[in-house]
Parts: sequence; C-alpha cells; structure tokens
Amino acid sequence: MLLDTADFGDRLLSLVTAALPLDGCCFYRVENGCHAVNHRLSELSPYWLEKYRSYFWQFDPLHPARMTCASIRVQALDRSAGPVSPGEREYLAGFLAPQRTLHQAELYFRQGAEIVAGASLLRNADQGGFSAENIRLLEALVDFSGFGTAEKRVQALAGSTLSPREREIAVLLGRALSNKEIARHFGIALPTVKTHVSRILEKTGTQSRAEFIRRFPDDGAGLG
Repeated sequence: MLLDTADFGDRLLSLVTAALPLDGCCFYRVENGCHAVNHRLSELSPYWLEKYRSYFWQFDPLHPARMTCASIRVQALDRSAGPVSPGEREYLAGFLAPQRTLHQAELYFRQGAEIVAGASLLRNADQGGFSAENIRLLEALVDFSGFGTAEKRVQALAGSTLSPREREIAVLLGRALSNKEIARHFGIALPTVKTHVSRILEKTGTQSRAEFIRRFPDDGAGLG
C-alpha cells in the first residue's frame, strides 16, 4: 500500500459524514483484491465489526471480492430488487437489522483494476436509502479523492521496474521528504533509504531529487 491509508481513511470518513446523513461508516484496506482488513470505524460498534469479520463478511453482497467489474466505484444495496439469496437474507436479518442500519452503500478505491481500499456507509430507516444523487456524489468523491495518484505518477515512467518498497519510498520522495524523514516513516536504516533513493533516481531516469520532485510531485491533493 503506497499511501498512508490510515490518514486517507480518516479524512475520507470526515468528508462523507459531513456530506451525507449516515448512521455510521468505516474505511478498510483490501489485501489481494478480496480481503478487507484494518477497519477504521466511525460511529460503529467494534462488537459488530468482530461479528462481520468472523462470519457475516461471506454473505455481504457488497464485499470487494464480489466486485469483479473494474468500472464499479460505488454500489448500494437495492432493497427493491426482488428475491435475494439465503446468504443475503441472513446478512440483512442477522447483521444489518440488529444494528437498525437497513441501508448500505460501498465505495471502492482502486489502483489499476484492483480494489485496494473501500468504505461502508450505513443508514437507518429514518435516513432512508441512498438516492441516485447520493450515488453520483459518492462516485465523484471516489474519482476526485486522489487515491493512488502518487503511485500512478511514478509508474507512468518507471512501469513495474520499481520494487514495492521503492514505489513506497518514491511516493514520499515526491513529497520532498528528506532521507531521515523517510527512514523514520518506515522504521528503516538511513543507509538503506539512501540506497533505495539512488535506485529510484536511476530507474526513473532522473539525475537528482529536485528533478524527481518536478517530474513526479505528490501535490497532496488527495482528500485535501
């Protein structure tokens, strides 16, 4: 994961709760395109998170593993769609209903085609379902969130030649962080950072840190 997803998640939750009436929401990271981990909760119970992680995730119709279409950025449960599967009925009756959160929408953040993070938004009966206008607003939020843009700037030139650790360091390099700051961020030795930075400059065809920052700036636009 190249971005600081904890910081990204906190800012995202602040934005969506300010933009829409919600009963609760959470942000999570997605590993290997299908495993939701590192949930960050806003007005949701840790008890129900544990219930979800231990059992109900497998019945969640909006789980990232089910979103095989790469164009899907936001999806909401359609309560008027007709018959549902036994698993979905169990999810609705055993998970959503006890929390009095009858309406759910999911946001999917991708790097390339792969979902790497997501957010669950829940509403109660009084707040109602997510309207078409709500969905358009959430799609715009995903589109303009800036998630993954720092990586794309680097990969635009370097392609897949940078190692995962080099891509992580390249993002911070684009933010004009010093070697000491990068070493502190990742908890690694300063000489190791210097070696990585040298390789990054070589692989991206840049002669100096200043040139790299000009060509691959991380402008910090992601979620403000």
